[in-house]
Amino acid sequence: MRAYVVTGTTRGIGRALAEAVIARNEQLLSLSSAPDRLEPMWHNLKCDLRDPETLGVLLQRLLSSVSLDRISHLVLINNAGVLTPMGPLDEADAHGIIDHLHVNQAAPAILMSAFIRLTATFSGSRRIINISSGAAVHPYAGWAMYCGGKSALDMMTLCAAAEQRTRSNPVRICSIYPGKVETDMQRVVRHSDPDKFPAQPQFVMAKARGELSPPGQVARAIIALDAADQFKNGCIYDLRTATKHTQALEPVRTLPLNDG
Repeated sequence: MRAYVVTGTTRGIGRALAEAVIARNEQLLSLSSAPDRLEPMWHNLKCDLRDPETLGVLLQRLLSSVSLDRISHLVLINNAGVLTPMGPLDEADAHGIIDHLHVNQAAPAILMSAFIRLTATFSGSRRIINISSGAAVHPYAGWAMYCGGKSALDMMTLCAAAEQRTRSNPVRICSIYPGKVETDMQRVVRHSDPDKFPAQPQFVMAKARGELSPPGQVARAIIALDAADQFKNGCIYDLRTATKHTQALEPVRTLPLNDG
């Protein structure tokens, strides 16, 4: 049996990931804003990703809530993220900036660190999948925090993957760009002020042209690709390249052979 630790499962891609894991009869462990739940196949702990000091303890509690000796494959999916603050950087207030950094950068880093450390004696395979975005490599006016955070997440992914190369029981770490997905975040973008986010009309047109994927389709593809062992260490993937051929996913960026 596989076990998936997923953050942000109350809505959007995170909720769809939770449903995809349960549909495959795999163990789901989640950290979200929803109340605690302890069901046979779904354990959730309520958490606030803006409070990074609690995350390691919560992850340890989640991992301790299941018998890992019956798990062959253990995966952390850092999915949760926030879009705000949107608009010119000079208009963002300090609290909004700090909250964004806590959720989009600090929380994934802390959970990656804790996951690697807490599962060091786990005998099965381990993987970390970070849900990133094409915004990591495409700068948008009004998205300094979001683009910067996703770019940072990609670099943390590559650096941590480089560290795992020399480990005897390595964790494979990758990032995924899910493409345009019909989520609450997309709806917020479409209804945003073009004066604050000049690319807003592009997102409106993408919706009108039917270019957005349903969250369920994206989530099922991610879990299926993981089950097919398609995610390699030190790779960044664009899920749109796997739309038709889920067994032949090619990375858009990889670690260099020589880290120096």
